[in-house]
Amino acid sequence: MKLINETAEYVEYALYNGNEEFIENVRFYKESKKFKIENKEKWTNSYETNAYRLLMECVEDDGIYPKEMVKGWC
Repeated sequence: MKLINETAEYVEYALYNGNEEFIENVRFYKESKKFKIENKEKWTNSYETNAYRLLMECVEDDGIYPKEMVKGWC
């Protein structure tokens, strides 16, 4: 994931797959911890689920929203 926008209310990330192909944009609301996927009502794949988990780990550890995050096989 790569940070593309940050406001006082939310952070927005571009989500990529393991081949660095763009999937979609996701928005994380800081106060409520809600995760909104662009143009979708529900999460539909493992990239979305893992992106939320990774973001929650970062926020819970230090409250910082990183510019880039990666999780998986390296």
